[in-house]
Amino acid sequence: MNDVANLAGVSRGSVSNYINGKKTKPNTQKKIAQAIAELNYVPNAMARSLKTSQSNFVVFIIPTVNSPFFSELSYYMQQELQKNGYKMILCNSNNRSEDEIEYIQMANTQKVAGLITMSYADAANLIATDIPLVSIEKKVSDQVPLVVSDNYSGGQLAGKTLVNSGAKRLLFISKAPVRNISAIREEGFFDYCREHNITVDRFVTRDIANFVGDFATFINENTINTTFNYDGIFSDSDEFASDFYFLLTQKGINVPKDVQIIGFDGARIYSRQQIFLSSIKQPTAEIAKSSVEKLLSQMNQKNTTASHNHVTLPVHFVKGMTTL
Repeated sequence: MNDVANLAGVSRGSVSNYINGKKTKPNTQKKIAQAIAELNYVPNAMARSLKTSQSNFVVFIIPTVNSPFFSELSYYMQQELQKNGYKMILCNSNNRSEDEIEYIQMANTQKVAGLITMSYADAANLIATDIPLVSIEKKVSDQVPLVVSDNYSGGQLAGKTLVNSGAKRLLFISKAPVRNISAIREEGFFDYCREHNITVDRFVTRDIANFVGDFATFINENTINTTFNYDGIFSDSDEFASDFYFLLTQKGINVPKDVQIIGFDGARIYSRQQIFLSSIKQPTAEIAKSSVEKLLSQMNQKNTTASHNHVTLPVHFVKGMTTL
């Protein structure tokens, strides 16, 4: 860093701030970047953490990156961590508890700065007490901050939106097992229907690889000519709602004229993507921001009472092409 500072004509502190992602003047950034390129300087993150007794790595565990929601959330999480001088290590658990446990143990061994997890494993006894932890969606313990979308209100909003759009025979669809946040979304949907005397049923596929075949069988059994027995569909996932949409259209059923569909998540594959599926949108940017704030609060050992509060973030409806 001394060599970079001398060549760039700036202070060593400015070089340190630049490397650690802290705010520096644009002109200073340009000089440092040029000096780093000329000297082929590569910061040694491990050496830096040993010297300062601090790591600037945060582990983020998600079930998979192969979905618009998790991909979008990972993007915003990386942006929020970078704003605060931290690097993100992204770990895909593939919904396997053994993989999640391995990542958590790795975080403990490497003494990372913090851990943010959407783990479905029993992580309560696996986290070293000196590693700040924030959980998203699933509660780990009363001592661990939880950031979650308002899934119950989202289910109610889906029911209300379908009814206000003219649907009279509603159906909830999903894939087994329906639990955790999915069960809460379903509960909100059914409670709204019961409170407003709306006819509502549910269909849940088996927990098998080819579960879409169960959707197809259900649609065949409930379709006469091109008339489906239900005119309003809600799913706890955009993925399942999308599967159901394509199966209906293959049967010649008009969506949204004859059947309206609402999913849950509302994430986009890319920022310019046009909204296709009407959905209950989770606030991915706010989830990331709140999670990082909770993590930093623990790291700084300030306002620890607030850091342990659970945060429930509001959702909203985004209209696509599958509702009127």
